[in-house]
Amino acid sequence: MKSKCHYDFPIGPIWIAEEKGAITYIGFSDDKNLTDFNEKETPLIKKAADELTEYFNGQRKEFDLPLLFKGTAFQESVWQALQQIPYGETRSYKDIAIQIGNPKALRAVGMANNRNPISIVIPCHRVIGHKGDLVGYGGGIHIKKYLLDLEKSNSNTHYFSYGEKEITYLKSRDPLLGKAIDEIGLIKREVIPDMFMALVNSIIGQQISTKAQITIWNRMQEKFAPITPQNIGSLAIEELQTIGISMRKASYIKEIADLVNKGELDFSQLNTMSDKEVCTYLTKLKGVGVWTAEMLMIFSMQRPNILSWNDLGIHRGLRMLYGHGEITPELFAKYKDLYSPYASVASLYLWEIAGGACPHLTDPGSRK
Repeated sequence: MKSKCHYDFPIGPIWIAEEKGAITYIGFSDDKNLTDFNEKETPLIKKAADELTEYFNGQRKEFDLPLLFKGTAFQESVWQALQQIPYGETRSYKDIAIQIGNPKALRAVGMANNRNPISIVIPCHRVIGHKGDLVGYGGGIHIKKYLLDLEKSNSNTHYFSYGEKEITYLKSRDPLLGKAIDEIGLIKREVIPDMFMALVNSIIGQQISTKAQITIWNRMQEKFAPITPQNIGSLAIEELQTIGISMRKASYIKEIADLVNKGELDFSQLNTMSDKEVCTYLTKLKGVGVWTAEMLMIFSMQRPNILSWNDLGIHRGLRMLYGHGEITPELFAKYKDLYSPYASVASLYLWEIAGGACPHLTDPGSRK
């Protein structure tokens, strides 16, 4: 049984088609391949329409529908990769090409993206250009922008904000870094705007792997939400430890919450301070060193000009990019001056380089 039906949504009419008990098409026109489909609302088509309504109302971030792909093996691999892009996030064509194990197939990925038969549910609208531009979309750029704005407004995820202005400046200052920027593309690094939450997250992550930090942080949010000074301050240290942190870390977190609740710690003051003053203020807290303060300035306050001397990844990225066996204080100061006033953006790219984002760059320091 082949059935199709159309519904009106905020972006205009959308056609939904079903075949063999699965959704085969969601699009903005009555596709020519649907000519032999009966125009009839089935329970599955209605379910798809209901889920799309919830999506447009900001009440649904994932779809629960059986899908039937009709494409080449390559196209289907791209469509499956698209389904893994989280709500509220974007990926470039290069990201998708790398994900499917064919990093040079950017044009083919773009063509497969364009031929996606199940719009929105297979979120091809979340694929953007290498430099963050929206590029093409079957329903029109205005619809793509609408969908991305809708998801952004309903997403709790925030990212370090930068764009063409910062990229253009850094590329004009340093051709080597500029080449790496072109190779890597736009970087999306999550930030936590709430300073108390960011501090707690940072303390949890000290001296453990990123994977372990994410696991414990998710556990804390599930068990003790909302992560506010008032809520955390009401807990005993022993309760905090149940998420899998040491007594020392639990004590640090508890003490910071108590200081805020007593009015002895006011994060709002940080907004009027210089970077140096913020660092001095935060490092007075137990459990907060210079490196932690610098990471908070980047990944909570989004300060634009932070390059951390104490960060091993930054040192490795500098060595790999410029071919140094060692980064001396003099070299570090030189690069900090070169990147200013956008050293935080440069830091994002140095971390990517250190992590292997530019395979042709090696670390001279590792051969010592």
